[in-house]
Amino acid sequence: MPDAAEPELLERARSGNRAAFDALQKALETPVRRFTRRLIGQSEAEDDITRGVFLALYRNLDKLTPPDRLRPFIFRVVRNLCYDELRRLGRFELVSLDDESGDAPSPVKFLPDHRPQPDEAAHWAFIYSEVQEAMNGLPEIQRQTLILYCEEDLTYAQIAEVTAADIGTVKSRIHHARKNLAARLRLEIREAIGL
Repeated sequence: MPDAAEPELLERARSGNRAAFDALQKALETPVRRFTRRLIGQSEAEDDITRGVFLALYRNLDKLTPPDRLRPFIFRVVRNLCYDELRRLGRFELVSLDDESGDAPSPVKFLPDHRPQPDEAAHWAFIYSEVQEAMNGLPEIQRQTLILYCEEDLTYAQIAEVTAADIGTVKSRIHHARKNLAARLRLEIREAIGL
Protein backbone atom coordinates (compact mmCIF):
# COMPACT_ATOMS: atom_id res chain seq x y z
CA MET A 1 0.00 0.00 0.00
CA PRO A 2 1.39 3.42 -0.91
CA ASP A 3 2.89 5.38 1.96
CA ALA A 4 1.26 8.74 2.70
CA ALA A 5 4.74 10.28 3.02
CA GLU A 6 5.71 9.41 -0.57
CA PRO A 7 4.34 12.62 -2.17
CA GLU A 8 6.21 14.77 0.36
CA LEU A 9 9.43 12.78 -0.13
CA LEU A 10 9.03 13.11 -3.89
CA GLU A 11 8.63 16.88 -3.63
CA ARG A 12 11.70 17.17 -1.40
CA ALA A 13 13.73 14.88 -3.68
CA ARG A 14 12.77 17.07 -6.64
CA SER A 15 14.25 20.06 -4.88
CA GLY A 16 17.58 18.24 -4.59
CA ASN A 17 17.25 16.74 -1.11
CA ARG A 18 19.37 13.56 -1.31
CA ALA A 19 18.11 12.22 2.04
CA ALA A 20 14.52 12.48 0.78
CA PHE A 21 15.42 10.53 -2.37
CA ASP A 22 17.15 7.87 -0.24
CA ALA A 23 14.07 7.61 1.99
CA LEU A 24 11.83 7.34 -1.07
CA GLN A 25 14.06 4.62 -2.50
CA LYS A 26 13.96 2.74 0.80
CA ALA A 27 10.16 2.96 0.92
CA LEU A 28 9.78 1.68 -2.65
CA GLU A 29 12.51 -0.97 -2.77
CA THR A 30 10.45 -3.80 -1.24
CA PRO A 31 7.50 -3.42 -3.66
CA VAL A 32 9.93 -3.07 -6.58
CA ARG A 33 11.77 -6.26 -5.65
CA ARG A 34 8.50 -8.12 -4.96
CA PHE A 35 7.04 -7.20 -8.37
CA THR A 36 10.33 -8.06 -10.08
CA ARG A 37 10.37 -11.52 -8.47
CA ARG A 38 6.73 -12.08 -9.43
CA LEU A 39 7.52 -11.29 -13.07
CA ILE A 40 10.87 -13.03 -13.58
CA GLY A 41 11.23 -15.32 -10.56
CA GLN A 42 14.38 -15.54 -8.48
CA SER A 43 17.12 -14.07 -10.61
CA GLU A 44 20.54 -12.53 -10.30
CA ALA A 45 19.14 -9.71 -12.44
CA GLU A 46 16.92 -8.51 -9.57
CA ASP A 47 19.59 -6.17 -8.20
CA ASP A 48 20.32 -4.74 -11.66
CA ILE A 49 16.63 -4.18 -12.32
CA THR A 50 16.18 -2.51 -8.93
CA ARG A 51 19.15 -0.20 -9.60
CA GLY A 52 17.77 0.56 -13.06
CA VAL A 53 14.38 1.48 -11.62
CA PHE A 54 15.82 3.96 -9.14
CA LEU A 55 18.18 5.41 -11.73
CA ALA A 56 15.15 6.01 -13.99
CA LEU A 57 13.29 7.55 -11.05
CA TYR A 58 16.19 9.89 -10.30
CA ARG A 59 16.44 10.96 -13.94
CA ASN A 60 12.70 11.60 -14.18
CA LEU A 61 11.92 13.25 -10.83
CA ASP A 62 10.77 16.48 -12.49
CA LYS A 63 8.36 14.64 -14.80
CA LEU A 64 6.37 12.96 -12.02
CA THR A 65 3.56 15.42 -11.56
CA PRO A 66 1.13 14.94 -9.96
CA PRO A 67 2.81 12.83 -7.25
CA ASP A 68 0.23 10.04 -7.57
CA ARG A 69 1.96 9.08 -10.83
CA LEU A 70 4.99 7.86 -8.82
CA ARG A 71 3.95 4.24 -8.30
CA PRO A 72 2.58 3.75 -11.83
CA PHE A 73 5.88 5.12 -13.17
CA ILE A 74 7.92 2.82 -10.91
CA PHE A 75 5.95 -0.32 -11.81
CA ARG A 76 6.02 0.51 -15.53
CA VAL A 77 9.83 0.78 -15.37
CA VAL A 78 10.01 -2.53 -13.45
CA ARG A 79 7.77 -4.16 -16.06
CA ASN A 80 9.85 -2.87 -18.96
CA LEU A 81 13.16 -3.90 -17.40
CA CYS A 82 11.73 -7.35 -16.60
CA TYR A 83 10.60 -7.69 -20.21
CA ASP A 84 14.13 -6.82 -21.31
CA GLU A 85 15.50 -9.52 -19.01
CA LEU A 86 12.95 -12.09 -20.21
CA ARG A 87 13.85 -11.32 -23.83
CA ARG A 88 17.53 -11.70 -22.97
CA LEU A 89 16.83 -15.09 -21.39
CA GLY A 90 14.59 -16.26 -24.20
CA ARG A 91 11.43 -16.23 -22.01
CA PHE A 92 10.30 -17.04 -18.51
CA GLU A 93 11.64 -20.29 -17.11
CA LEU A 94 8.86 -22.36 -15.55
CA VAL A 95 9.76 -24.37 -12.49
CA SER A 96 7.77 -27.49 -11.78
CA LEU A 97 6.47 -28.00 -8.27
CA ASP A 98 6.97 -31.73 -8.92
CA ASP A 99 10.70 -31.30 -9.59
CA GLU A 100 12.52 -33.30 -6.94
CA SER A 101 16.01 -32.72 -8.27
CA GLY A 102 16.61 -29.94 -5.77
CA ASP A 103 18.45 -27.90 -8.42
CA ALA A 104 15.74 -25.34 -9.04
CA PRO A 105 14.63 -22.85 -6.41
CA SER A 106 11.13 -23.55 -5.18
CA PRO A 107 8.52 -21.01 -6.29
CA VAL A 108 6.49 -21.84 -3.17
CA LYS A 109 6.61 -19.07 -0.61
CA PHE A 110 5.36 -20.01 2.82
CA LEU A 111 3.40 -17.60 4.93
CA PRO A 112 5.08 -16.40 8.11
CA ASP A 113 4.28 -18.74 10.98
CA HIS A 114 2.67 -16.28 13.36
CA ARG A 115 -0.33 -18.49 14.03
CA PRO A 116 -0.48 -20.49 17.24
CA GLN A 117 -1.35 -23.81 15.54
CA PRO A 118 1.19 -25.32 13.12
CA ASP A 119 -1.54 -27.17 11.22
CA GLU A 120 -3.28 -23.84 10.56
CA ALA A 121 -0.05 -22.36 9.20
CA ALA A 122 0.46 -25.41 6.97
CA HIS A 123 -3.12 -25.14 5.74
CA TRP A 124 -2.68 -21.49 4.67
CA ALA A 125 0.76 -22.14 3.18
CA PHE A 126 -0.75 -24.88 1.03
CA ILE A 127 -3.56 -22.56 -0.09
CA TYR A 128 -1.04 -19.80 -0.85
CA SER A 129 1.11 -22.12 -2.94
CA GLU A 130 -1.91 -23.37 -4.90
CA VAL A 131 -3.06 -19.81 -5.60
CA GLN A 132 0.46 -18.78 -6.68
CA GLU A 133 0.72 -21.80 -8.97
CA ALA A 134 -2.69 -21.01 -10.48
CA MET A 135 -1.72 -17.34 -10.92
CA ASN A 136 1.50 -18.38 -12.67
CA GLY A 137 -0.63 -20.27 -15.21
CA LEU A 138 -2.66 -17.19 -16.16
CA PRO A 139 -1.95 -15.37 -19.41
CA GLU A 140 0.93 -12.97 -18.73
CA ILE A 141 -1.00 -9.70 -19.01
CA GLN A 142 -3.80 -10.99 -16.77
CA ARG A 143 -1.25 -12.19 -14.21
CA GLN A 144 0.55 -8.83 -14.17
CA THR A 145 -2.70 -6.90 -13.86
CA LEU A 146 -3.90 -9.10 -11.00
CA ILE A 147 -0.56 -8.75 -9.18
CA LEU A 148 -0.66 -4.96 -9.49
CA TYR A 149 -4.27 -4.86 -8.30
CA CYS A 150 -4.20 -7.42 -5.47
CA GLU A 151 -0.62 -7.43 -4.25
CA GLU A 152 0.55 -3.88 -4.99
CA ASP A 153 -2.85 -2.23 -4.31
CA LEU A 154 -2.77 0.01 -7.39
CA THR A 155 -5.96 1.66 -8.64
CA TYR A 156 -7.45 0.89 -12.06
CA ALA A 157 -6.09 4.21 -13.35
CA GLN A 158 -2.59 3.48 -12.05
CA ILE A 159 -2.62 -0.02 -13.57
CA ALA A 160 -3.81 1.48 -16.86
CA GLU A 161 -0.81 3.81 -16.78
CA VAL A 162 1.63 0.97 -15.95
CA THR A 163 0.34 -1.32 -18.68
CA ALA A 164 -0.41 1.38 -21.29
CA ALA A 165 -4.06 0.32 -21.48
CA ASP A 166 -7.34 2.10 -20.83
CA ILE A 167 -9.30 1.62 -17.60
CA GLY A 168 -11.95 -0.50 -19.30
CA THR A 169 -9.27 -2.90 -20.50
CA VAL A 170 -7.80 -3.08 -17.00
CA LYS A 171 -11.21 -3.90 -15.52
CA SER A 172 -11.73 -6.53 -18.18
CA ARG A 173 -8.31 -8.08 -17.53
CA ILE A 174 -8.97 -8.24 -13.79
CA HIS A 175 -12.40 -9.77 -14.39
CA HIS A 176 -11.00 -12.41 -16.75
CA ALA A 177 -7.99 -13.05 -14.51
CA ARG A 178 -10.28 -13.69 -11.52
CA LYS A 179 -12.52 -15.91 -13.66
CA ASN A 180 -9.55 -17.88 -15.02
CA LEU A 181 -8.01 -18.11 -11.56
CA ALA A 182 -11.27 -19.44 -10.11
CA ALA A 183 -11.43 -22.06 -12.88
CA ARG A 184 -7.91 -23.25 -11.97
CA LEU A 185 -8.61 -23.61 -8.25
CA ARG A 186 -10.45 -26.33 -6.37
CA LEU A 187 -13.75 -25.36 -4.73
CA GLU A 188 -12.27 -25.56 -1.21
CA ILE A 189 -9.49 -23.14 -2.17
CA ARG A 190 -11.94 -20.70 -3.83
CA GLU A 191 -14.08 -20.73 -0.70
CA ALA A 192 -11.08 -20.24 1.61
CA ILE A 193 -9.93 -17.12 -0.26
CA GLY A 194 -13.41 -15.79 -0.99
CA LEU A 195 -13.23 -16.10 -4.75
